[in-house]
Amino acid sequence: MSGIDWDDLANKAASQTDAEFNTQMASLTSLKVSEIDAFIEQSSITNANAVKVLKQINDATASNNAKADAIANVDKGVNFLVSLVGKIV
Repeated sequence: MSGIDWDDLANKAASQTDAEFNTQMASLTSLKVSEIDAFIEQSSITNANAVKVLKQINDATASNNAKADAIANVDKGVNFLVSLVGKIV
């Protein structure tokens, strides 16, 4: 996921339908469209904010504490992250 233009993706996410967004995110990750849909629904996060969280997770230059602080500042970001973690734990 390192070659992704996260800022462009976040800008597009605001205007995409949920189905378009979920399909695009599934193509960039190993997640299924239904899983992405469930994460969005469980956390009540917007598409653009979901991208912000994923961008922070992918940021190799940031420390874990910096990532946690950045995600905490995204509206519904922590809820979305907990949903993602619940999938892999």
